Amino acid sequence: MTTKTDLVRAALLAAVLALPALAEANPGGETRKVGRSYALALVNGRIHTMDAQNRVVEEVLIENGRFVQVGRHVDRGGRVKVIDLRGATVIPGIIDAHNHIVLVGNRPGRHIGMEHVFTLPEALDAYRAHAASLDAAGVAIGEFITTIGPISAIQFAENRLPNCDEMNSISATRPVYIQAAQGGIRVNAVAAAWFTANAPTVVFNPTTCAVTGPALQTLRQVFLTAESRKRTAADALQYFTSLGITTHGDSGAFHSETPSNGIANENTYTMHFPFIALQRERKMPARLRMDFLHQDPASDPTLPTLAPRLRNSFQFFGDDWLRTASIGEFTGGGLNGLLAIGRAGWRGEDHSLSLNNFLSLVSLRQQAHDQLVTEGFPDGIKNLRWRISHVPGTTPESVAQWKALGGGLLVGWGPTRGAAANGQPIGPAYRSLYDSGIPLGWHSDGGDITVISPWLNFYSTISGKSLRGMHDATTPLANAGNTITRWETLYLATAANKWFIAENDLGSIEPGNHADLAVLDRDFFTIPEADIPRIRSLLTIIGGQVKHDSGFFGRDLKGNDDD
Repeated sequence: MTTKTDLVRAALLAAVLALPALAEANPGGETRKVGRSYALALVNGRIHTMDAQNRVVEEVLIENGRFVQVGRHVDRGGRVKVIDLRGATVIPGIIDAHNHIVLVGNRPGRHIGMEHVFTLPEALDAYRAHAASLDAAGVAIGEFITTIGPISAIQFAENRLPNCDEMNSISATRPVYIQAAQGGIRVNAVAAAWFTANAPTVVFNPTTCAVTGPALQTLRQVFLTAESRKRTAADALQYFTSLGITTHGDSGAFHSETPSNGIANENTYTMHFPFIALQRERKMPARLRMDFLHQDPASDPTLPTLAPRLRNSFQFFGDDWLRTASIGEFTGGGLNGLLAIGRAGWRGEDHSLSLNNFLSLVSLRQQAHDQLVTEGFPDGIKNLRWRISHVPGTTPESVAQWKALGGGLLVGWGPTRGAAANGQPIGPAYRSLYDSGIPLGWHSDGGDITVISPWLNFYSTISGKSLRGMHDATTPLANAGNTITRWETLYLATAANKWFIAENDLGSIEPGNHADLAVLDRDFFTIPEADIPRIRSLLTIIGGQVKHDSGFFGRDLKGNDDD
């Protein structure tokens, strides 16, 4: 059982580990300055700034990690590196304001993301290439190849996970374990033999190559170390930079003191350590904002985990690469929890899975606001930017009430959900919510039970269909009448998400902002709808540093760390 002492120790350790970067902070500016020799000009592109004027420009100049010129004919004097974009589409770095990337970064095995492939032959080729790279690197043959979360059966044209023959074709010597966000678990024969020898309560089905029992728990117990977690954390962030995500808002996990079999479970007091280690070494591949999930019962006014968190942690503590954020995806403690969060001045978030759930959450927040006002907090919760996520069910009246309380909504319902049998729309009312004027942002909620890739999610938001629609044009609408445009969808994932991460210098390409952008391999705004899930980044720049380079522009542009 986690004690208050454990929580204090974890909070203090996180604070100490963050200090080296903070010591170099430059108030009001970039925390890590670079010289003129690192100035970078991107020219000959279609650069969608997502600024207030929604400009589309041809060139940008980046210096000291920020945009300094945006438009045409930027300064190329001195030691400025110039990249000719060859007409490519450029967007601001995508901000996923609520996902579970920290869970993905703590997976056992030699983990690999698989949200960029859409046929089983493509996936199998990627797995085989991964196995070959491990062989070439001399990685011990007994280490598992894993994908736990970032894959779904519905993304494949075949609408299934690999069968036994296909699993065995990946490697005849290395164990392979796939646990999909949607579609189940599959293992190859080598992995099945390993479980038989090491975890006899894990049951293998030789017909389907599925397993049941404590398979994930066993892999965690055997293979997770501080070093393996750090490696996987770096790989997870790096993978999603290749899809254009530059900032992740992580929304926690269900707490387990010891290794669990639950895909959404981790030790919430230690799971951030591998990311903190990367930050200390200045090797963060992307930005991370960390929420703290709490589930204290409403019947316990002592708030046994939330109260120590609020006393011993600091909101917005860290640097531009890694920073604490808010309480969520659950606040815990019922009304008492909300009051404690409000008194401490923290942001808070809970998710909603139905209309009744949403109405209850808004009502409880109204109670918290009213009580805080009577306690002498004149603005109540209005300036704290509290949010409710998912929101598949709302009413105009409840949205207006939440808006009046200063609240915001994060929308996203996962592209793996198909149409309802009764034909009723499934998912948020994107159109009416967008038009309501309430602060509205995008999130994937991916990493465990759904996917993170923005392009898989954007496809569903824009088309109103599940991912089956990219393979089958007859796929019925899952969210009829609730779709929004491509520009509106991208806006929610960039400029609109400034509000949700409380950072105004991200999310748009304009002078003074952090230089975060993605150069896309195709034009998001004009390609056929069914091709949207296939979008990848040719070049991802974060803080002026190349963090993903596909090689398209012909030379190695990538830096070694986040200085």
